[in-house]
Amino acid sequence: MTSPEWLQFLVSYTVQSSLVIGVAFGLDRWSSRTPTAQARVWTACFVSLLLLLAAGLLLPRLHLLHPWKDVPPPQLLLAAEVEVALGRGMLGVWLLGVGVMAARSLIDFVRVQRFIAGCPPCGPALTERLRALVAEKAFTVGGRAVELRIGPEDLGPFCYQFHRPLVFLPQSLMGGDQTDLRHVLDHELTHLRTEHPLQLCLQKMVQAVLWFHPLVWISAERAGLVREFVCDDAATQCGASTASYLRTLLHVVEQRSGSRGGLMTIGRSVGEVRLRAQRLALMGHAPTRPVAMSPSCAVALAAVAVSQLWLPTNPLATSRTLWSGWPTWSAATLHALDVPVRDFEPFDDRTQLHELQNQPN
Repeated sequence: MTSPEWLQFLVSYTVQSSLVIGVAFGLDRWSSRTPTAQARVWTACFVSLLLLLAAGLLLPRLHLLHPWKDVPPPQLLLAAEVEVALGRGMLGVWLLGVGVMAARSLIDFVRVQRFIAGCPPCGPALTERLRALVAEKAFTVGGRAVELRIGPEDLGPFCYQFHRPLVFLPQSLMGGDQTDLRHVLDHELTHLRTEHPLQLCLQKMVQAVLWFHPLVWISAERAGLVREFVCDDAATQCGASTASYLRTLLHVVEQRSGSRGGLMTIGRSVGEVRLRAQRLALMGHAPTRPVAMSPSCAVALAAVAVSQLWLPTNPLATSRTLWSGWPTWSAATLHALDVPVRDFEPFDDRTQLHELQNQPN
């Protein structure tokens, strides 16, 4: 793609993402009584943002508006030169940010693997005692047995899944109140059973691509809170009273000796626990709305609707066709498969840079 096309892609993709996130926030609020539906909304949002990225890089673009059509050649040439410089600069900054985020994610992954290697597994006797606290089927996720390990006190209980599902429990919790331990196991196993680690991975990918977008970071925080709502409800629906579960949340936060907290810990911060406690206290055991797929489908439909919403920023875009040419990388693949596609702009004497340069003022 040319520099003006990159500028159009980055600006339009930012606008598209904002619209999809806005729809997700509206549906999140509409589904406030059903955290499972809210979690699906945010999963659909993050998947849609990644698909919008792929569509912008691999598919032709729809050009409905041509505001540059009546601009005199000198001004058109000046706009093209400005966009070439601006496009190169924005592309360089964006790629640098993506590279930094990708490097951080890789470093974090390596650190997590070393951390896991340093956490000893629970012994057979302790594992047997922990498994007796909750239903046996809860310890199987995706056909794999959940492995229980002893984690550091300052992190508190949390879960993780890459190749295998893991639950980490601090030693103080395992030797403490059995009710607290059962609530924590219900909570962490729900994270694994509902594929929250995968949802978190999708969220991290979106944050890496749209690292500059404040709405992405706000929506990531909201999605993390919603995932905790799902696990809170699952724990209380497994026979725990709301008051008993709230006491467990407070005990977990109090026992953490430091401020560190991962994205899959049961009590990531005091402020978040306060929000969750207020929600549980207000809801009690009131019936929730039936979980429906319609909110997540609405997010997907919104993404489809905005996928061809491209701002007409490119002064060199031809006005002779509604569609741009295919990007070089996808067009080359289709040509290799003997699929004929247009990967060039139709000739338009008003939008050819060399023609503009030779026209008199």
